[in-house]
Amino acid sequence: MPIDISILCRRISPERTTLIFGAGSSIPSGGPSGDDLSKLLSEKFEIEITAPLPLSDIATIAEAKSNRRQLIDTVSEILSPIEPMRGMLNLPDYEWASIFTTNYDEIIEKSYKKRKKALRTISSNYDFSNQSSLDDQVLFKIHGTISKDESTGHKQRMVLTAADFDQTTEYRELLYSKLTDQLLSNDAIVIGNSLQDPDLKEIIDEIIKIKKSKGAPGTIYVFSFNKDENQSLVYESRGLQVCFGGIDEFFSALHSQQSPNKLLLTDSDDILDTDRRVHPATTTVSTSRAKRSGDLNKMFNGSPASYADILRGWTFERDFADKLEHQLAEEQSRIAYILGAAGSGKTTGARKCLNQLVDREILCWEHESNLSLYVDGWIKIDAELRRTKQAGVLLIDEAHQHLHEINKLVDEICKHETPALRLILISSKHHWNPRLKSPNIFAHGVLYETGPLTVREIDSLLDILQSKTEISDLVESRFTGFSRSERRNRLLERCGSDMFVCMKNIFGFESFDDIILREYGSLNTDYQETYKQVAGMQAAGIRVHRQMVIRTIGIHATQITRYLDDLDGIIEEKTISEKHGIYGWSVRHHTIAGIISKYKLSDQGEYYNLLDRTIELINPTYFIEVHSINEMCDMDRGISKINDKRKQNILLRKMISLVPQERVPRHRLIRNLIDMEEFDAANSEIRLFEKELRTDGPVQRYKVKLLLSRAKNTSGIMLEDKVSITSEAAQLAERGIDRFKDDKNLYGTYLEAGVAYYRLTKNTEIFDKAMKSANNAYDRILDPDLKRTIRVYQNIEQRFSSSL
Repeated sequence: MPIDISILCRRISPERTTLIFGAGSSIPSGGPSGDDLSKLLSEKFEIEITAPLPLSDIATIAEAKSNRRQLIDTVSEILSPIEPMRGMLNLPDYEWASIFTTNYDEIIEKSYKKRKKALRTISSNYDFSNQSSLDDQVLFKIHGTISKDESTGHKQRMVLTAADFDQTTEYRELLYSKLTDQLLSNDAIVIGNSLQDPDLKEIIDEIIKIKKSKGAPGTIYVFSFNKDENQSLVYESRGLQVCFGGIDEFFSALHSQQSPNKLLLTDSDDILDTDRRVHPATTTVSTSRAKRSGDLNKMFNGSPASYADILRGWTFERDFADKLEHQLAEEQSRIAYILGAAGSGKTTGARKCLNQLVDREILCWEHESNLSLYVDGWIKIDAELRRTKQAGVLLIDEAHQHLHEINKLVDEICKHETPALRLILISSKHHWNPRLKSPNIFAHGVLYETGPLTVREIDSLLDILQSKTEISDLVESRFTGFSRSERRNRLLERCGSDMFVCMKNIFGFESFDDIILREYGSLNTDYQETYKQVAGMQAAGIRVHRQMVIRTIGIHATQITRYLDDLDGIIEEKTISEKHGIYGWSVRHHTIAGIISKYKLSDQGEYYNLLDRTIELINPTYFIEVHSINEMCDMDRGISKINDKRKQNILLRKMISLVPQERVPRHRLIRNLIDMEEFDAANSEIRLFEKELRTDGPVQRYKVKLLLSRAKNTSGIMLEDKVSITSEAAQLAERGIDRFKDDKNLYGTYLEAGVAYYRLTKNTEIFDKAMKSANNAYDRILDPDLKRTIRVYQNIEQRFSSSL
């Protein structure tokens, strides 16, 4: 039988509850029902109705009798004036797991705006790339929104007509997939006007199907404004709970049962409370080292040392860490960037530095690299540090993934003469060098490069072996028999290149690859497959998480705990966002992921199938999956490991279809088409890019490269035509530099045009102009990568001179 509202509100926990607003949920705020909206459209467009028709059919007829713009304007005129009333104004008082709605109106958005609470709205696949704080509530609008439609100059469509439903199937399926994931860990309340409403029935049928196929443990409640005892019996027989009442009653009962989440207006000792939205993505070093115990086995097997590991004395001294501490403590420079290969100790060394800075009473934090960097919050924290005359240091690992935000933050904090917030940025050269960076990083920063261990560092490591029995017990027995001097000799020989990936790599007498492959071989077949798939995705740049594993590998939700227990020390799960149900999965080190991928996914067909299946099943409602799409386009991993560019392009087109707002897959596709000399196709992609997203530096560069490639590779055209095309390319490069002054890569392309023009004409005029422009830019940009480009072309210039 139906349950009472008070029982419903007592059972649920908002942060573990997904709200689904169906048709009619806006009626308490003065909105029309679905039938009323159909009637209003019929009257407006003079549609004679002889039998009941759904809203989509009425809208289809209205569009055919008039035009889409008039249809959209009419719907907007009806729905725009609606304002949230009474109970709907209480919606923002609670932190909901997520909110879905089939309604076009914007009363939910208006409710959050009135309460001055952030709300991220997803109304089409063009919204998937919008990133915000993890604290922001997310609203998924299944049928779009009245403020955005193609007819009013937007890229997306409201889902009104039958054709709209056909064209937006993929978008709605992504939202239903998200809803599936939500039901694996949350309760759900479906709120609608009537249990007979067709839209409400469609959603409920979908939810029941999800619950049966996935074994979703959450309870599903149907909250209806109109009492229908017979229909409630039908739903209850299908495993749903039914409750009758109104929106106002619901929030009144909820308020009596639950305390709304309100920010207490009290003084806080935590400076991060200056903007609480940075909390989900930030580790406070002093708190982390005080509350967590060390894990020697985890560190021994390749993970960076935790702050607790470092406090327990399990890490040896690093020269760059001491220099880094001196720099940041003595205010010599406010930015440090550490570059080195995977496994060379960058993260552990930086954490050692932060531990030492905390001992100096400097506030220290580490950004969670899987999450977006909330720049505005850190700008406010910098201002508060300055006001209170305190110093703070923020460590950002995998900094290349956040360079757009870092550039903005660096430019803001460098406006002030005295540093307050200082930054430690960690990356690898092949990811760091090609990307665009603020000149302030170089003007106010110091570079640290990890490399071979020094004698001092090796002596420190030997000291630990002698003083820490828990570490010496893990060392290969054949190594422990040597004297200290013999140990030093062997460590010097074995550490002649990058610092060890993990302790086993130094102390073992077999190759590190063999150790990892033997470990892989010891697992049963199911676990080997999971290990291979997770490692392969991680090595490709994909940010693996629990729901993605369920989707792509096919592990049932009920088996997750068993897999993690049995693969303990091999695959670890880390909470990224409990609120959003995101739990990251990773092999314990990127280098280990690379080894597994290299040996177990060496077949091109199998590797392609892994990426293809992953992209097919990606759900961009998860922000980390949008990041994964971009990372897979990296020039050194992901799709780049596929030799056939035509197959690469298939995957890129799938990415673009999923997230048309993302620029990186479009850039990569254009580049591939130019390399393949498919000039017409490349030109079409460039036109589409400019139409939908507007030109940026990379596309301007590809326009130049397209012309240069045409001039070089098109057969049958005269020399004067090649000269004309090359001259046009140089002019495009020059215009691009005027527009994108800080894009270092454009200067290289301009120089490339100058070389091409010289080879055709023996005239250095364009080259000389490009070289002057590049040198002037370096004086402003200060990026060493641009300096290296200039040197390359200076060498070419010398060959010009010698050939004259």
